[in-house]
Amino acid sequence: MDFKEIENKKLVRSYEFTIKQSLIDQKVDEKLENARPTFQMKGFRKGHTPLKIMKKMFGDSTKNEIMQELVDTKIKEHLDKKGHKPASQPEIDLKKGDYKKNTDLTFSFKYEILPVIPKLDYNNISINNYKIKVEDEAIKKALDELAKSACTYEAKKNSEKTKNGDQVIIDFKGTINKIEFNGGSAIDYPLVLGSNSFIPGFEEQLIDCKLNDDKNVKVKFPENYTNKDLAGKEAVFNCKIKKVNKPVPAKIDDELAVKFSAKDLSELRTNIKNRLSSEYESFSKSLMKKELMDEIDKKVKFDLPQSLVDSELVQITKQINQDNLAKSSKNKIDNKSNPTKEQKDLANRRVALGLFFAEEGNRNGISVSEKEYKDAVYREAMNYPGKEQDFIKFLDNNPSIKEQISAPIFENKVFDHMVKLIKKSDKNISFEQFKKKFDANML
Repeated sequence: MDFKEIENKKLVRSYEFTIKQSLIDQKVDEKLENARPTFQMKGFRKGHTPLKIMKKMFGDSTKNEIMQELVDTKIKEHLDKKGHKPASQPEIDLKKGDYKKNTDLTFSFKYEILPVIPKLDYNNISINNYKIKVEDEAIKKALDELAKSACTYEAKKNSEKTKNGDQVIIDFKGTINKIEFNGGSAIDYPLVLGSNSFIPGFEEQLIDCKLNDDKNVKVKFPENYTNKDLAGKEAVFNCKIKKVNKPVPAKIDDELAVKFSAKDLSELRTNIKNRLSSEYESFSKSLMKKELMDEIDKKVKFDLPQSLVDSELVQITKQINQDNLAKSSKNKIDNKSNPTKEQKDLANRRVALGLFFAEEGNRNGISVSEKEYKDAVYREAMNYPGKEQDFIKFLDNNPSIKEQISAPIFENKVFDHMVKLIKKSDKNISFEQFKKKFDANML
């Protein structure tokens, strides 16, 4: 079974090959003959059913199995002989012949090979290692936020109007087309304005109100609202404001520290400083990684498998459409819009960097250990309290999801390896200065 080359252009390879019907028949006979000793059919002793009868009963299904086995085996042999690694699932089509008519079968076989990834000369690359100082003002700001989160509430003066951050105690009754609906009413409900705990548009309409005000709040339930009976419908909530309370931040002292698992205020400050330092280091690493990827994108050039680029572009546009859907009142994703140049460039960049990282990891024997994978799964499973085992079982049945967990671990290990080989310039910088750089480069 020879492969005839049809196309050899850049990464694209296309071949044709023919499977003789005589070979298929031979393999069918061999398979049925091998099964005959253990086969028993009514009217015949075990192992003595005539081959002709077995072919009549199982010939078509066996022929399909044999054809698939021959195609798979020969294609694997071809790829091994050529040393080709397909970038994605090859396209296999029957071009000529009909197995039902017992003719020879000619198949086309097309795929893209993975490109040769050039090595990167690390001596020609220099990136910044930002050293972000944890300033006293940042610690003070974090303490103020903790104090606000541990606030108590006290009544405002009767003449004072509500504003964001205030707590209102309300009775409310919701109607749709003047008819009350289940779950749309409550008495003495404590609501913090600006908490976004109610549907969009509700809390904003209770700002600038006073004690004992009656307010009709008009809203529209989101199209993707969990209760399908309410999704997309307009409603009116009659609200009675029974109390208006303003937040009183907790005092920043040892008592506050204890609430946040520190023995005293000094230890709480140290904990905050350590947390901010860790966050800053993570931000710095992200920007360093972005700068390195920019350098790789500029300096390492190779042909990209179009099939991988197309697949990545589908994912990008799908995510953008989903994000746009979440921001709009529409309940339908527009999948017909053409990808923009920016989206195409992003797809090319992601594929190029993904292939480079994969090859650089393989060249240097970098892999994700079983322990690293299990630790990552454990952290992910913690997001599903009470259903951890269900999540792990789900992973076992979905290898592609397992790959999504391993991929970022692998990428970070390759990045850490490359960083050791690259010239780094330490730059001391304030958080505000760093934030400007981060926002300009990462967003």
